[in-house]
Amino acid sequence: MADLLRGGIAINEVLVDPNGGNNYDTDGNGVADGTDEFIEFVNVSNGPIDIGGLQIWDAGVGLWFTFPPNTILAPGAHAMVISGIQPGGTMPTGNPGDLFFDAGRNSPVINNSGDNIVVYDPLADEYISARFNNDALDDPTGLQNGYELFSPTASLVGAGENFGRDADGFSIQRVPDGSDTFGVNTPTPGVTNICFADGTFFQTETGPVAIKALRPEMRIATLDNGFQTVRWVYSKHWTAAEIAAHPSRAPVRIRAGALGHNMPERALHVSQQHRLLIAGPIAKRMFGTTEVLVAAKHLTSVTGIKISRKAKAVSYYHVMLDQHDILVANGAPAESLYLGKCAVAGLTPEAIRELCDLLDRPIENLCANPSRQARVFVKGRRARQLAARHLKNRKPLSTPQLAGRVMAQTYSVI
Repeated sequence: MADLLRGGIAINEVLVDPNGGNNYDTDGNGVADGTDEFIEFVNVSNGPIDIGGLQIWDAGVGLWFTFPPNTILAPGAHAMVISGIQPGGTMPTGNPGDLFFDAGRNSPVINNSGDNIVVYDPLADEYISARFNNDALDDPTGLQNGYELFSPTASLVGAGENFGRDADGFSIQRVPDGSDTFGVNTPTPGVTNICFADGTFFQTETGPVAIKALRPEMRIATLDNGFQTVRWVYSKHWTAAEIAAHPSRAPVRIRAGALGHNMPERALHVSQQHRLLIAGPIAKRMFGTTEVLVAAKHLTSVTGIKISRKAKAVSYYHVMLDQHDILVANGAPAESLYLGKCAVAGLTPEAIRELCDLLDRPIENLCANPSRQARVFVKGRRARQLAARHLKNRKPLSTPQLAGRVMAQTYSVI
């Protein structure tokens, strides 16, 4: 759970370096400038909260913004503070209830190489802090380095949150709003950070991209073949009621590190039939090859991998390349779309027609002449035996060698 002030206010999103890499022009004046940086807050409670008087502090700068008195933030709404609106710029527009503020600065506040965002509540004499890019946690009560006027008696709520690393032109965001999971993606000032197809991120040639933002013609990192072009992306959403009625639709949750060292680097959710890459001497002994692909549902005997039968809702995405390949999803090796009967059976008629048009194949020939399998598919009882042997021998589902290859294709989004 996020660290909160006044019973529900969390730091939700931070744009650290607008004018680098992807370039993001928050105020829309045509130039991505350092003052386009912003901090967004969210009210995760069930009622309105008066955020008037909350203060934002920074090492070296000190107090740089205070919310005006009687500023009411509705439940679920956002409050965004931009460092400075440039000439010709305007505020972003969000959803009803969202609030936007200009700190009026002519220069950026946030240190791109690493910094703390400190938010102080003078009414309760307490503060929350978020750090990123490996910056050490500040102690503002020490009254040094820009904090000379801070309250020496203030108490820290929680332990201080680590938002991880940023990417130039992308923001660090909670995925979804208010959660304790962070992602790097295109900034969304005043817009809800949706759980992008279960929070899955991929590395592309232009940086990490959430699966919901993945589009055809983007080039995505693969384990074997460098960057490959995305040809088709398809999504299907299931509600909690639909999942309860059809348990096979429930997602499999793979906890961080459940497959091996740092794999995945953050929790990953996939459909039960989605195949993951498993590697090691046990696979070699059983199947004559070191690396095999196994459906997630057959791995649930392993600690940290389980079916989320009480999922509120889930969106599944298919990502198709020119050939079946191994993608790196949240730091875990998982397959791209393979046009087998099971995959096609899960598509809507509209999606099948779209895919037939794309591949120039008739419906009855859609699964004919599929591309080569990226690895051997291990199914059913044998797949469960593979997981059981790993569990019995206390061996991770991957080798250090595979972990190293995966990390080489991963941009950290923790």
